[in-house]
Amino acid sequence: MQLQRMPADGTGKRGYYQPGGVIEARAESMEESVLSVAKGDVERTEALLKEEQVTKHELMRALSFLVASARQAVDVAECRGERLEAMSGQGDAGMHSTG
Repeated sequence: MQLQRMPADGTGKRGYYQPGGVIEARAESMEESVLSVAKGDVERTEALLKEEQVTKHELMRALSFLVASARQAVDVAECRGERLEAMSGQGDAGMHSTG
């Protein structure tokens, strides 16, 4: 059984797990949480952009959160892509470095 990569946890360390267990469910829960936060950050930033009296500081703060959540969402997308690749039987998905 091939190991699969978990999304980054913010420490810079990469985690791997075997499919089909409790840790897989935890990884999926982490992914859903990351995507939910990213969606919220997009919505907050869009709302700020519509405000007439928004300050530069407010926009910069919203953009910093948006950039961070976008990076995490990209990591989730890469993890999911690696799993799809592994499911289709291609390459050494889940074990190669993405950056």
